[in-house]
Amino acid sequence: MSKQHVKLSIGAVIIVASMVYLMFSGIGATGSTMYYMTVPELYQQVAALQGEAIRVSGKVTADPIHWDVRNLRLTFTMGEGEASVPVSYKGLKPDMFQTGADVIVEGQIGQDGTLVASNLMTSCPSKYEEEKPTS
Repeated sequence: MSKQHVKLSIGAVIIVASMVYLMFSGIGATGSTMYYMTVPELYQQVAALQGEAIRVSGKVTADPIHWDVRNLRLTFTMGEGEASVPVSYKGLKPDMFQTGADVIVEGQIGQDGTLVASNLMTSCPSKYEEEKPTS
C-alpha cells in the first residue's frame, strides 16, 4: 500500500467515526426531550405524577398572583376550562407574565398537589397568526 492509500484510509476512518459519534450523540439528546401536557391532562393524573419531572402548558388564571420580590417567589394558578393547578416558582418573573398569559411550566407535583416549578416560560402572542375569515 502506498502512503497515499494509507492517508486516505485513515481519513475515511476518521470521517466515519465522526459521523457515528454525531448520530449517537444526537439520539441521546432527543431522548432527554420531554412531552408537555395540558392542565386537564395533569388534573386527571395529578396523584400518579407526584415526584415525576413534568412539563405543563396552560394559561395563568385570574386567581391572585403573588409575587414576593424579596425572596423571588411567584405563586399563581394555571388552568384550562374547569381544570386548574396551583404553581409555586422560585426565580425571576418573566416579563410577559400576567393573567391570561400562555405559560409552560417544568417541575414536579408536591405532596399538597402544587406544581413546584423549576422553570417557567411565557409564550408571547404571535402577531403573525393567520386571520380568521369574517362571514
